Amino acid sequence: MNRRRLLRISCALVALALSLVPAAPSAHAQLPPPPPLPGVNLAPVVIAGLDQVITLPGSANLTGVAIDDGQPNPPGVLTTTWSPVSGPGTVSFSNASALNSTATFSASGAYVLRLTVSDGALAVSDDVAVTVNPAPPLVEDKIDPALRDLMQANPLALLPVIVEMQQPLPPFLGAPNVDRALEALDLLRQFGIPVAALSLIDGAAGFANAAGISALSLAPTVAFIHHDATVGPRPSAEPPEVAPPDQISGAYARVVKAHRVWELGIAGRGVTVAILDSGVAADADLIEPENRILASVNFADQRLASDPGGHGTHIAGIIAGNGSRSGGEFVGIAPQANVVDVRVLGSTGSGRISSVIRGIEWVLAHRAAYNIRVINLSFGASAHLSYRLDPMSAAVEIAWRRGLVVVAASGNGGPQRDTVATPGIDPYVITVGATDDRGTLSRGDDMLAWFSAWGSAESNAKPDLVAPGRRLVSLRVPGSALDTLFPDRVVVAQNGSTYFRLTGTSMATAVVSGAAALLLQRRPSLTPDQVKALLVRTTQPYGWDSGQALPDPIADGSGLLNAYAAVNAAPSGRLQGGLLFGALRPMVNLCCVNDALRPADGFARALYPVLYGSPLDWKDPTLGGILWQLLTWNTLAWNSVAWDNFNWNSVAWDSIAWDSVAWDSIAWDSIAWDSIAWDSIAWDAFTLD
Repeated sequence: MNRRRLLRISCALVALALSLVPAAPSAHAQLPPPPPLPGVNLAPVVIAGLDQVITLPGSANLTGVAIDDGQPNPPGVLTTTWSPVSGPGTVSFSNASALNSTATFSASGAYVLRLTVSDGALAVSDDVAVTVNPAPPLVEDKIDPALRDLMQANPLALLPVIVEMQQPLPPFLGAPNVDRALEALDLLRQFGIPVAALSLIDGAAGFANAAGISALSLAPTVAFIHHDATVGPRPSAEPPEVAPPDQISGAYARVVKAHRVWELGIAGRGVTVAILDSGVAADADLIEPENRILASVNFADQRLASDPGGHGTHIAGIIAGNGSRSGGEFVGIAPQANVVDVRVLGSTGSGRISSVIRGIEWVLAHRAAYNIRVINLSFGASAHLSYRLDPMSAAVEIAWRRGLVVVAASGNGGPQRDTVATPGIDPYVITVGATDDRGTLSRGDDMLAWFSAWGSAESNAKPDLVAPGRRLVSLRVPGSALDTLFPDRVVVAQNGSTYFRLTGTSMATAVVSGAAALLLQRRPSLTPDQVKALLVRTTQPYGWDSGQALPDPIADGSGLLNAYAAVNAAPSGRLQGGLLFGALRPMVNLCCVNDALRPADGFARALYPVLYGSPLDWKDPTLGGILWQLLTWNTLAWNSVAWDNFNWNSVAWDSIAWDSVAWDSIAWDSIAWDSIAWDSIAWDAFTLD
């Protein structure tokens, strides 16, 4: 209720009180008093009450006040009536004729209710505003449908879960995100088996059976229970045509014109790429003449070798191999870049979403120490939920907002539509599909690889671009799982050293991560949005002689990566520092990439303490009949509807208080990851050539 309204009511009450007090007789009165005049009837004073904000299925308790002067004389009957004035639905009153009543609403939105009072001659009214927020999700909506199917199939089985909590509430003391994660861990301890706190997304990972999961879902502080699904390089069907035995791609760096960037003296020096994968072995191409593997951590099963699978080292070679062993014959995209080894895939080639999130937490905590600027995710999990509900999407979006370029594989589930894996489904990150360069430098014969996934259920135009991904030659780990399973994929260099070839969008993703490292050496001040704009908007055409027709114009994103054009493009948007030299390419607008995107729910919940108290800027001030401009942080139901309507572009991300949240306060070695019963996507499931 505003001050003007309070002042009006106060004045009316004072006037009424004065009218009821008899006048004192004058000391000088000589004449007898005149006969009394008929009473003057004043209108009643009515107060409908304070404005309210409620959430369905609740009701508004109406406590009206009415004061009358007893006129006319003889007094009439004072009547009161509640009635709806406006609103998107119907309103029912428990007793519309009583000052104290209860209003029940049929739909959410903004309502105005009116209390009218009449003394039989004069009638007055007062209004009260009631904002009705939508009902919270039903308990059954808190459980991942894929997890619910597993619960029904085997109610007694211990299932891997991620319990994600509602956002912490003010006042935010200590480390609210860590506190929420520990609360989730306690709930798992009560109803299942706890494994690890995931403070990055205000959650925890563990195991529970159907009864335990149902009990967890009843906790009001629980926002969602995810299936902690298996992640890994995704297998695909057999190729439609068999490649010649000698068709290998050691020329992929030249296909994307990285060699022309090297001629400018730019090879990724000083930029570190975090490789979340099966491990990175100390190959000569990474440690000679200087060791560029800056750190190694493990969030998977017990590590008996630096890379028991062989996949992560192959990825590292595509990104940063310098060709030391091959005499320069097989060189990666950014041969002077550094890498950190964040092991999240186990010996069988698989991991869990929780291990990936834990790895991203570690990268965020150590990004400054190692100058980590890029995260490479050459794997995925089946995407059966919207990115808005996906925990990996929330994790990569937080990393993105903290200044890390995230490059993710689209997956090997093509050529059908809507096959992109998570976290490649997330609209913020750079999602990479694969081409087949046929082992030649000419781009005219290149084709979109048959396995390259594209499209997402929410019509996000994924992938963002493509890069060579078939039969790429990179580092070999002798005796690793892949090396043992596929001896025919060993490639011998001219000097006799051995390398290894692999196929998949995993390899293409590494090519783009290397290009991002080149770009960040040239312009260290670039934000992730700006890096994405430069890489996606400077692509090159391909395939004009291949005779291939794309299954859809969006299947290859904006086209084939052109590292040289990206490094030399002239930005037309805001650029914080950074030098330009060499030939300038067409202007690239840096300010519109990722514009007006709505983040994942987990991102919004995790950043609630950071955003709390900032200006509330809404896309639609009357969305759903709610008067959003009247809401404050204290009256706002911060839920999915609000996240849809909030103008995320209005947030000054560079100036927010990131220190008000802590994601790295839990000891990294506090979890026995080797005690987890890992699912197995065996490396021998790969049929890609």
